Amino acid sequence: MKFLKTSVICTALFAASIANAHNVWLEPVKEANSAGQYVVKFGHEQTETYPEYKLKAVKLLDNQGNVSNATYQFKEGEAYLNADKASQVFIRFDNGVWSKLPSGKYVEKTKQQEPTAVSSVNPVKFGKAVLHWDEQATKTHGMEYELVPQAQPKAGKPLPILVLHNGKPVKDIKVGLGEDAPFNLTDDKGIAEFTPQAGYNKVWAEFEEKVKTNPDYDRRSVEYMLTFDAQ
Repeated sequence: MKFLKTSVICTALFAASIANAHNVWLEPVKEANSAGQYVVKFGHEQTETYPEYKLKAVKLLDNQGNVSNATYQFKEGEAYLNADKASQVFIRFDNGVWSKLPSGKYVEKTKQQEPTAVSSVNPVKFGKAVLHWDEQATKTHGMEYELVPQAQPKAGKPLPILVLHNGKPVKDIKVGLGEDAPFNLTDDKGIAEFTPQAGYNKVWAEFEEKVKTNPDYDRRSVEYMLTFDAQ
């Protein structure tokens, strides 16, 4: 599906979709003379611009396993960076707090800001881009959430993917093409299979955290997007 850039329009008509169904990922810049240049994308069926403050972290991993903060330029509602020497890029995006009103509408307000809210959720998005299939590609790297391919992908061949939270395998996590697509669940060892296609692949996973002591929201939804190329 071709993605089109649109402006973020925070209306009640699709606020719930903004809160829960969107993802964040890395794409190469397609303009001429832009080798090694990438852009952080945000969206669902269409890409959207986003405020810079919601982009919490962009980290580069080199071929020795060293992690550093990326320097990026924010322009026209998206972050651009040079990752020509990176093996992987990790992204964290916090989409704020969205509260459901008794009418069913969603507003970008906390429980404290909207006392009539039926529920409130903090949607957090993670992205991981594997840019080179070196020895780092199948290793874990100490991230809060992580999807780790267990081999170099081959188009049409099932690929085992390890799903981790705080370094530990997680069972019964949905792994697939996206929220609206078929998925597999991780097993007792945190493994789920994904069959890549030739070219650019996106692997989606969904987590959820119950929150008991936060005055601003009841739960945190976590969506993760792993991207890579396969032949």
